Amino acid sequence: MNKQITVRLGVVPVKRGVGFTSLENCLIPKNNALKALQGLENVELYNIDNIVEGGIATDADQVPAITDYLKSKKVDAIFIIHTDFGSEEVIAKVGKEMGLPLLLWGERDDSPTEEGIRIRDTQCGIFASAKVLRRFGVQLTYIENCYASEPAFIQGVEKFCRAASVVKTFRGMKILKIGERPSSFFSVMSNDEELLSKFGIEVTPLALGPLYAEVNKLKDSPEITEQYESMKARINCSPLGDDKLKILAAMVVYIKNQMDKIGAVAASLECWSSMNQLFGFVPCQVIGELTGMGYPVSCEGDVCGAVTSAMLHAANFNKTPSFFADLTIRHPSNNNAELLWHCGPFPHSLIKEGEEALLDDGGRGQWRLKDGELTVSRFDSLEGEYSLFIGAGKTADGPKSTGTYCWLEVDDWVKWEKKLVEGPYIHHCSVIYGDYKEVLAEACKYIPGLTVDIMD
Repeated sequence: MNKQITVRLGVVPVKRGVGFTSLENCLIPKNNALKALQGLENVELYNIDNIVEGGIATDADQVPAITDYLKSKKVDAIFIIHTDFGSEEVIAKVGKEMGLPLLLWGERDDSPTEEGIRIRDTQCGIFASAKVLRRFGVQLTYIENCYASEPAFIQGVEKFCRAASVVKTFRGMKILKIGERPSSFFSVMSNDEELLSKFGIEVTPLALGPLYAEVNKLKDSPEITEQYESMKARINCSPLGDDKLKILAAMVVYIKNQMDKIGAVAASLECWSSMNQLFGFVPCQVIGELTGMGYPVSCEGDVCGAVTSAMLHAANFNKTPSFFADLTIRHPSNNNAELLWHCGPFPHSLIKEGEEALLDDGGRGQWRLKDGELTVSRFDSLEGEYSLFIGAGKTADGPKSTGTYCWLEVDDWVKWEKKLVEGPYIHHCSVIYGDYKEVLAEACKYIPGLTVDIMD
């Protein structure tokens, strides 16, 4: 993958004012937490050591200096650490001023001394802070009251940072819309104005005429050599032929450059009806190659599908690609399995070991995907109401199919089918390897106007 996502995490330890717990005692849980966080991948930490004494906030008067510093570092999320009972005023005002995903945690309290003295009362303070955050209109995520050395701590921080990555990607998202939807596909209609006004999602159109002209300029240039040679080395492209393969490689390079130019995190592509007339084939593997590079692209002009794919990539810090599938047919003998298929746009990097990678004469990939856990999602709307379908399952054995495909097995397919049919969803979905169900659900907390719709 070409471009991984990094989350900038502002760490704000907080204690109750002078006279409650000593600063020395509060430094112990703070340092335990920071030590445990050192191994986090795709996360940059920004603490307040140079802003307040000991790097631990105690008073509301310190809030402006803390928030100014965190804003200057352009942090994406806030991690509040209770080092004792804490200060609910400081926590609430930092959370309100920053307006970012907020994680709340405090280390598990030590046993009372032999005299019955409690040192910190951390958990007690967390209950108070959580209530006051809500009173200030601040959403929060929390990790159970545990030791920093326990798996629950680092797993909780990692899950939160993945959710923050989704929120970071979603806010101010730009989608490159290449061509229009196929005329008969009413199901993939979307509302550009509504996406902008409700969520700040900017859809930038790219007409097929300029694409056609620029691709034909590029197809014989040295700029496409690397992409062309890479595809020939990985995939049997002989049925397509060199001339069409050069066009396909040129299209990959051109679209990638256009996405970089406008800062688009995903694209939708009218991939078959007009493309076939323009180029004489349907360049499905343009979608597969770009998505495999970390530039997710949806089929058939599906803008909502592109949004979904970008969210899935963000949940994994854009480390591994998604694939954009049709929910197609039920398994002939497994009542809980469904065919995830499209005519050939799945990334080559997801191929099952031992499978031959073939690009047919129409530019369509032909291979089965590898086995593993899968997260399935769909961002969609009806009558101005938006929701995110989220479910998880695993691959299953099943009959061979043309195109790119795998079989999905879930706990209760009938419940899935009912949910999808009753909507507001369609046959298109975005899928990624791994279980990111809880990550996506947590992200929805921080996206006003988006309802989470999760299959438990």
